[in-house]
Amino acid sequence: MTRLLIRLFIRNYDPVTAQNRPAYGKLAGNTGVIANVILFAAKLLCGLLSGSVAILADAFNNLSDAASSVMTVIGFKLSAAPPDREHPFGHGRIEYLSALAVAVFIMIAGVELAMSAIEKILSPVLPAFSPLMLIMLVAAIGVKGWLAVFYRHIGRRIDSPTLLAAFADSRNDLLCTAAVLICAVVGRVWQIAIDGYVGLLIAVFVLWSGFQMLRRTVSPLLGQAPDPKLVQGITDTVLSFDGILGLHDLIVHNYGPGRVIVSLHAEVSVNTDLATAHDLIDRAEKELQRQFRVDACIHIDPVDVEDDRFNELLLITRTVLQDVEPRLSLHDFRVVSEPGETRLLFDVTVPFDLKGEAQMLIQEVERRLKAVDDAFVPVITAEHGYL
Repeated sequence: MTRLLIRLFIRNYDPVTAQNRPAYGKLAGNTGVIANVILFAAKLLCGLLSGSVAILADAFNNLSDAASSVMTVIGFKLSAAPPDREHPFGHGRIEYLSALAVAVFIMIAGVELAMSAIEKILSPVLPAFSPLMLIMLVAAIGVKGWLAVFYRHIGRRIDSPTLLAAFADSRNDLLCTAAVLICAVVGRVWQIAIDGYVGLLIAVFVLWSGFQMLRRTVSPLLGQAPDPKLVQGITDTVLSFDGILGLHDLIVHNYGPGRVIVSLHAEVSVNTDLATAHDLIDRAEKELQRQFRVDACIHIDPVDVEDDRFNELLLITRTVLQDVEPRLSLHDFRVVSEPGETRLLFDVTVPFDLKGEAQMLIQEVERRLKAVDDAFVPVITAEHGYL
């Protein structure tokens, strides 16, 4: 069914691109609106006929889900807006804000469900039961189950935090409706009111899933570290080009799903012709864009790999660095020789968990280098990585 809807309503649906991605979001949002409005109308009618407060409450929960779906459509439309003077990197992060709103709705629903469950625990009442109610709840579980799978499929396909949040919301609704059904059947057969206890367990699950979704949504807005698989893929791709000897200072800037800018420094032999080096870097940038759908900006760092003295000093420095702390790494190594001294200029990347010890570590590296040769003058810049 999901694949059929994609083929019917999205032109050029494969592969997912920046051009057809908003169409996926629009399809998911509109489908959610239609499904939830139908569920609201059906449950409202069933609740009025049966006199079940639980079904009426569930009906208005579906109405709020329809409102969330409308917000999803609006969020995708706004996030697809092209860059402008005020937002030169586009509006892609609006999608994170949409997911944030859905996560907040999930947590509010969890709080309300917990309050209702506690009230029922304190004042237990057997839930209403009728054949019409049974049919309605089973149908609602089927619809919500399909909607959850639908959201998850498209959310993963286009890497959408908003749709993955909608998936979590639909899954929670399915559990709530299933709980209403189970409690109604247990109350009918055994005359036991367990809906308060079951509701409280589900409320805890809903609150936890809302918190997890909130955390995953806020993190990219704050500037979280990139996916290690993406980092490894970028590294392997760049180093696959003959002539690029190494890379460092890799930074991944996230401006929303499908809007990623990568910057890095690529090490190229100082003896490489400038035009050749430029063409090499240009090809690497285009390959990154083709493989990972990112905009890449690569800075050239010339290194003198054919100078035996340079390589000797680089090896000495790396050995000292590894002896001090194996997780330290260096880049931008340069040598300036003057009468009576040899300046070793380089940057050292310090892991985040060692930031408090950075100054002490650098001083130890300086001390050991001077112990190797008192003519060495280390000029070290400490920094943290962005990965």
